Parts: sequence; C-alpha cells; structure tokens
Amino acid sequence: MLLCLLTACSSEPGAIKGVAAISTVIPSPILTTTLPPPRYGVQIRPNIAYGPLPEEVLDLCLPVGASGPRPGVILIHGGGWTNLDKSELAQQCNLLAAQGFVAATVNYRLAPAHIWPAQLVDVQLAVRFLRANASAYGLDPRRLCSWGSSSGSHLAVFLGVLATIHAGDEARIDANQSVSVSCVIDEFGPVDLETYQQTPDQRNLLLLLFGNVTLQQNPALYHEASPYFDVSPESAPTLIVQGTEDTVVPPTQSEALEQALQQAEVPVQYISYPGEHSFGGLSGVQIEQIEAEEVSFLIGYERP
Repeated sequence: MLLCLLTACSSEPGAIKGVAAISTVIPSPILTTTLPPPRYGVQIRPNIAYGPLPEEVLDLCLPVGASGPRPGVILIHGGGWTNLDKSELAQQCNLLAAQGFVAATVNYRLAPAHIWPAQLVDVQLAVRFLRANASAYGLDPRRLCSWGSSSGSHLAVFLGVLATIHAGDEARIDANQSVSVSCVIDEFGPVDLETYQQTPDQRNLLLLLFGNVTLQQNPALYHEASPYFDVSPESAPTLIVQGTEDTVVPPTQSEALEQALQQAEVPVQYISYPGEHSFGGLSGVQIEQIEAEEVSFLIGYERP
C-alpha cells in the first residue's frame, strides 16, 4: 500500500494555480528517491468517536514531541464501499505520525446496510470533527489532506472537489467547519459512476451502494455521486496513481479526472504503473518508487 506522506499542503484548497500537469510512468524497479527516516515517536489513540453512530470512529496517530500545529491527513480505506475498515491503514497512520503528521484512519458506514450518501456524509463529518478539535490534537486545520485507495479514493476526491456539506443525517454537526481539504491522493479510485458500468462486478457494487437502484432508474443519483462532475478551479491539488492493467477501476476513470482537473487549471500529477488494481504485479521496489514519487509531489506543495 502507498504511504501518503504529507509534509504539508497549500493553506487553502486550490490555492496553487497555473502548474502544468505532470505524467510519470513507473516502468522499472529503479529507485531514484528514498523515504525519509522516522522523526518522531507515535502515540495512537484508537476508536475516537467523531459522530454519534457506532460506525463513526477513527484512530488517531500523533507525533510525540512535534512542535507547533502539524499538517494532517485523513486516510480512507477501500473495499468497494461494502467491506474492510480503518485497520487496513493502521501502518500508514503510524508511519505518517512518525514523520510529524496528525494522521487519522476512519471507519464509515458501509453498504448495503447503509446506502449512499452515508459514506460521504461520514467522511465529511470526520473532516469537520478534526478541524473542530484541531487545537486538542496539535493539528493545523488549514493543512488537512485526504488520501484514499480504490472506493476510498472516490470519497477522498469528493473531499477535494466539494466545498459544501452534503445533505444527510449528520450535516448539522460541526456545521461551522469546512469540509474542503488542501490536497488529495487518489489511488485508482472510480470518479464517474455513470460510466463505471462496464462489468457485472462493477454494476453489482453500485447496486449495493445505491440500494438496488440502477443507472437507468435514477441517472441523477449516479451523477450526484460522481466527484468528477464537481471539479472546479477551486478543487484541491491532486496526485492520481493508476495501473495500466487495472480492470477493477479502469484507467479511463483516472484519465477523465486528470483531464477535468487540467481543464480547471488545478495542479495535478498522474503516476501510471504497469500493473493491476492495488499495485498487483509490481515488485516491492517498484511500489517503493511510487511511494517516493508521492512524497516528492506532496513536499512540493508544502506551504506552511
């Protein structure tokens, strides 16, 4: 799994403009950059309630002895909106804190027990919770980024493109806090659910997410649940990571997002690797190279 190591990001979403998109291809296991060594000890605070529902909990990873408000990252697990939990990102949370970040890996309500938009409602609430409690956690609320993998990236991208609180059952909690993040890591996430209909598995996942409502029955629902359509010049700088052989989330999804961000003049970098979903087919060294490229990208956007 990638480590979203944020040294920090722009103080406001979309604040860095006029930067040309960069496409990087990772064709061979040649490591050009290395990850920095750990800088801090880590304190883990598990199962902090960020909302009133049992599913709305997060694990917080804090850098011990780090001074001043620290940049933060909210980590959003994948699992097709239907399974897995925050433990999938425990290692990333720990390693981020060791680099000096306030990191949080979150649970959110899963389909089919909870249909859309419960998932977005929850991650937006988690962002507002972190900002509302920023002083208690040593977090700089101006420098909070999102990182997701697969379906978690679908939610992470929403945090980068949607500036308003989505209507839902938790919308009034911490409603005075912003839901916009400063930058986004998108690892092979579906972003246009209108076109994410190519295989039976994809269609079945969306039926679970939408309570058995098909695209033909309610095209507006699929449109509204697609962060691709919310891209604007105010969207957050984004790093997209995508495998060329991915059949779970095809490259066309990531390519469409890249093009939309380019057209909106939002800084975007696209890393393409010759492999399958979730880095299938890559060696450990190749994954490390992607990690190093990711770190380099994010360090470039550090603006305290």
